[in-house]
Order: sequence, then structure tokens, then C-alpha cells
Amino acid sequence: MTPIVIDLEWNRSFPGRNPIEDLPNEIIQIGAAKIDPELNVLSTFSELIKPRYYPRLCREITELTLITDADLADAPPFLTVIESFRRWCGTDCVFISWAPNDVIELRRNCRKYGYDTSWIPDCYDAQLMFDDMEMQQDRNWPLNYALYHFNEKPDGMHNALADVMSTVSILKHLDLEEGLSDEYFKVIV
Repeated sequence: MTPIVIDLEWNRSFPGRNPIEDLPNEIIQIGAAKIDPELNVLSTFSELIKPRYYPRLCREITELTLITDADLADAPPFLTVIESFRRWCGTDCVFISWAPNDVIELRRNCRKYGYDTSWIPDCYDAQLMFDDMEMQQDRNWPLNYALYHFNEKPDGMHNALADVMSTVSILKHLDLEEGLSDEYFKVIV
């Protein structure tokens, strides 16, 4: 089984406008890294996605991610990227993400686009692992705090692949084997 650390960036409806009922967030970037048991990065995946349902980026999303409408203008559509991502993942893998939101949004976006979700593997919550194994305060720690705690430097924040690499840096300080063997850390969707 290959562990894959994933992170997503997404857009949403403009403030004051009603979001689409079954799609509060639309994925605009997928970042991922396959890692080995020693947490070496074997391969990475990074792709922008041209949004269909929320075609213009909210100002807050652009400020947070530095992704612009121009960046997404020529990006491939969701179905093209998700098929490429699914093939890249392979069939014997498990996802690890910082908090449960990414896998929840991945499933939600796949359903909205009519793409089968049965390929999505189990996902484990690295944020929960960090709290349980290191902090023991029953809190949702931000990724940047965990980096600070371990004196790790981010490559950048709120870019999907940069956040993936930051999560890998944090996992190197935790017992990933224990985390992946404990149902407590599994994301329930």
C-alpha cells in the first residue's frame, strides 16, 4: 500500500451569494505526493483545474492561494484532471491529508461532476495524528503551527503541492506506521 499525501485548494461562491447546495466548494488545484515507508517523496502530482460552477475566483481565495482567474483560464477541466490523478494514484494506496476536509471535498466534487467515487481510498487525518501523538490537547492545529512546532520551514502556504510537502515534513516527526494502523485517525465520510 502506497501512502499518498494530498492537499486541495478550492473556490466558493462570492460572499453574500448562496452557494450551490451540493457543492459549497469547487476544487481548483490538486497536489499530492507518493511517499515510501521512510517518508521519502517518490513522485508528485500538481495540477490546476478550470472551475465550472464557480468560474470566477473570490478575492479571498486569490489572496490566500495566489491563484488568479488568468492562471485557471487555460487549465484543464475537473474530469480531465481527476482521471489523470486517479491513474497516477494507482489501485493500492491510502490518502493522508491535513484535516478531513480535502477528502470530503474530493468526494463531493466527484459526485457533482458525475465521477465515480469508489476509487477514493481510505484517508487518514495528519492533523489529528499531530494532536494525538505530539500535543494531546484535542485541538485542530493549523499546518503552519505544526511546522513551527517542529522548527520546519514551509516552501509556501495555500498552494496544494507546497502544503503537501509541509505535511510530509510534519509526518517525519510522527509515527506514521502507528497512525495508519489506528482506525482513530481514519477520516469518516
